[in-house]
Amino acid sequence: MSLATLYPLVVVLHIAADIVFLGGLLLSALLAMALSFQPAHTLARERSLILRVRRAGTLVTAPALVVLWLCGGWLAHAAGWFGGGWLGTKMVLVLLLSALHGVLSAALRRAAGEPPVVPPRWLRAAAPLIIVVAGLIVWLVLLKPSL
Repeated sequence: MSLATLYPLVVVLHIAADIVFLGGLLLSALLAMALSFQPAHTLARERSLILRVRRAGTLVTAPALVVLWLCGGWLAHAAGWFGGGWLGTKMVLVLLLSALHGVLSAALRRAAGEPPVVPPRWLRAAAPLIIVVAGLIVWLVLLKPSL
């Protein structure tokens, strides 16, 4: 299979992985936000929901993150984009979202634990942050500004 045929397929796979990852990330962020408003002693009632979201994160969101990093790296190499300022900025933003995924996963793990721990209040800003960062990433990819 030639690079000309493979490239569009990898783009589609990359975008699909992005959508799945962002959906899972937003789900975790919204759950963490909702849990952050509850007292710790009420979290036990939500344990089943928390465990289901964590399982989805393990089975769907985390693999999508791996696929998007692998496809993104391949695309950047194939197109010769390494060294472009816009790509470096995009990679920092994707790294930020990747780290946020880890923070949210840990917060949900603690919320489902014994004793349950309420997610930190600052995670209430995670969902809007995800949306803004995703928008910046799309902007960088589409315009490829010289930074």
